[in-house]
Amino acid sequence: MLESIQNVLLPANLLMMNIGILVGILIGAAPGLSVSFAVTILLTMTFHMDSLSAMFLLLGAYCGGMYGGSITAALINTPGTANAVCTAMEGYPLSRKGRAGDALRCSLVASTIGGLISCIALAFFAPLLAKAIVNVASPEYFALCCFGIFASIGLEGTDLDKLCKGILSAAFGLLLACVGADPVFGTNRLVFGNYYMVSGIKMISALLGAYALGQVLINCKMVYLHGDEKLKILEVNKATISYLDILRHWKLLIKSSFIGILVGAVPGTGGAEGAMFAYNEAKRSSAHPEEFGDGSVEGIIAAESANNAVTGAAMIPMLTLGIPGDGVMAILLGALTMQGITPGPNLFTEGNTWVYAIMGGLFFINLFMLLQGSLFVKLFTQVAKIPQSLMSPCIIVMCIMGAFAIGNNIFEVFVVIFFGFLGFVMKKYGFPVTPMCIALVLGSLFETALRRALILSKGNVMVFFTRPVSCAIIVLAFLALLYPIIGNILIANRQKQKTEH
Repeated sequence: MLESIQNVLLPANLLMMNIGILVGILIGAAPGLSVSFAVTILLTMTFHMDSLSAMFLLLGAYCGGMYGGSITAALINTPGTANAVCTAMEGYPLSRKGRAGDALRCSLVASTIGGLISCIALAFFAPLLAKAIVNVASPEYFALCCFGIFASIGLEGTDLDKLCKGILSAAFGLLLACVGADPVFGTNRLVFGNYYMVSGIKMISALLGAYALGQVLINCKMVYLHGDEKLKILEVNKATISYLDILRHWKLLIKSSFIGILVGAVPGTGGAEGAMFAYNEAKRSSAHPEEFGDGSVEGIIAAESANNAVTGAAMIPMLTLGIPGDGVMAILLGALTMQGITPGPNLFTEGNTWVYAIMGGLFFINLFMLLQGSLFVKLFTQVAKIPQSLMSPCIIVMCIMGAFAIGNNIFEVFVVIFFGFLGFVMKKYGFPVTPMCIALVLGSLFETALRRALILSKGNVMVFFTRPVSCAIIVLAFLALLYPIIGNILIANRQKQKTEH
């Protein structure tokens, strides 16, 4: 424990935390960019860094980006990230009443507390889960991969059309994961005579193109069609609500944080879902539900504490199972792989101080986020004024430089460009990018676990259903895949019954 604390408090690591938070907040506060974008951009700078420093930089961007989206949500009614949609519903009306400072302070404090509680959950539950899965075999790993992929599809598939597009996206990701040497026999597949493709498609290149370059191309298209519009930002006045006033809502803070933790620990979900669940629960249980939609402080607290509580919880399946819960975790998993660290129960069972340093670092990151948010809030609000016509070329240059740094060859640049245009086309025609990326990241483990299980069972596919844990996970996977559609059908039936009565 002492060694972990010493590693966290190294000046270089503390510096990386603060740089990551700063960049994350700035990108999160920029309309049209996302948390995944922030983490992907910084990922290109970690190739020659120490593993702890690299992770602290990326985790700082993750937490900072989650909070940063609330700034533009409150000031221009445009969530910087999808996680801040509920914050916009309450933050912007509160800001229009001349209380922008209060909206931003509530968001900052709630985000910090949600993040701190999620750190405690990570430190408590991750080692317990790691001990429980030491004896997990290939059928269970295959089932877990199915759950991660199916959950990412179900998250996007709110209707049958989107569900089908999500399935096609994931299938394409699995196909891309087959590029390179066969994991069992070593034969080359889908390399088309290209030497660089023998080792497969690098996850980092694919994620950098799909998330970063693809988003920039979409922003460029919007500028071309609609011009570089200047946003009107509400003035940030001095906050009148004190920190103590916010902490008086301690029950709401704790309840919303636990909702975010439960949602974040499930692969395929994220901050947006956690914030929505917590917001709806806060409205249901509030003594003043009539204030919601008109600038409710409770609504901001619930949404922000929940979406930041997802940060630590989402790392539980990633660190213990190697299963990324969302796009950001997929990027972090790629970063770990690049650093030569294999996520799994061995991180905990071998007494590795690295993983406990990560937990401690995440705790400090949330404290530094509170400090930066309090000191530089007016600076962060100016990010929305930067025109896309200036920002986009700079980001494209960073993407190309980062692509070359991945393998020190021009081939990775072409891979990033390919996935950038692929992500642009997919988003244009309504195909979700996240299922493809999750499938690409899990593809190798998915195939290896499947083939090992079939070899050991002599080709009997019932091995996945005769083992209780594997069968239960597969059933949950199909429920996660179909739940959004089933839920929409049930809601439609209820509304139909109400209109008939």
